[in-house]
Amino acid sequence: MKNIINWVRSKLATLALATASVEKDMFKQTSVELEGTIGYVQRHNQGTLADSLNRGEITQEVKELRWRLFKILETSDKMMVNSLSTDSEGYHELDVKKTTSATIKSGLKKVKLDDKDDYPLEMVIDNKEITLSSDDIISNDSINEYDSKDRTDSIVSNEDITSATLGDISSEKYHSSIKTERPIKVVRDLRPKFDIETFTTKLNIRVINDSERLLEFYVSKYPDEYNRKSRLFLSEIKKAIKNPRTSNMLDLKGIGFTTYKDIGVKDFYLFQYDIKEFDKIVEFDGYYIIKFKSEVIINGEYLLEKYRVEELDKKYEKKESKG
Repeated sequence: MKNIINWVRSKLATLALATASVEKDMFKQTSVELEGTIGYVQRHNQGTLADSLNRGEITQEVKELRWRLFKILETSDKMMVNSLSTDSEGYHELDVKKTTSATIKSGLKKVKLDDKDDYPLEMVIDNKEITLSSDDIISNDSINEYDSKDRTDSIVSNEDITSATLGDISSEKYHSSIKTERPIKVVRDLRPKFDIETFTTKLNIRVINDSERLLEFYVSKYPDEYNRKSRLFLSEIKKAIKNPRTSNMLDLKGIGFTTYKDIGVKDFYLFQYDIKEFDKIVEFDGYYIIKFKSEVIINGEYLLEKYRVEELDKKYEKKESKG
């Protein structure tokens, strides 16, 4: 049942964020109107919400639809399904209760922590890879620039891919042709030999005090058979344990991320930290944990706030009709 709810929420989020991106798309020269030589033809659905969405117009109706979807996502975050039952006629009945801040934080109790620090756990950020669509790859200048300058050894050209048959293409070529990114973004002055975030499975945020956090990067102790660089990275970790000053991969300036489906925190919140100093590397539960002390710069900025429609909120408060 939980998977079904997550699937529904995922589809709602996709639709909501798609409407949010319409404003950006309006400035792209990607559409052509059938005007001029053939004259102006009025569309049969002109002025409707569907027409505005198709044409990328930000009307009041579009703004209200977008905010309604965001409010649905926010409300669904506050609901929790206790059980699912079926009545005599075969209809499903949900036992739903409202969650609280304590409920959101309850998942943190199940997270195992090392005993080298006693700071309380604030949140856990999942850093699994996100596969990019072809449109994202083309439009993401940072990825193109990064690949062309620093990862030319692992780029597979279109000629390489198309010239190989399905049975002939190597595993290395196949995996290197798939573009991905991770939720955690790291700021540096210089490009290191290895990017910690590339090998990080999750990031623990622990509270030192009101303005400081301990950031814990969890890296598996075991090499990844699909990543030929993982063994070299683990060797670098072992060197850094003995002498951290020899490894430039620990020279981080800051990190940031946007929450989504993470433990101990709501969705669509932005966090940003400035790295104050490298702390230590410890071994725990099959991981190397790379720790940094940091200063809080942005402590949870709700990214969807700029799409709020105050008039619509007032209607919800007064329980007025949608019309």
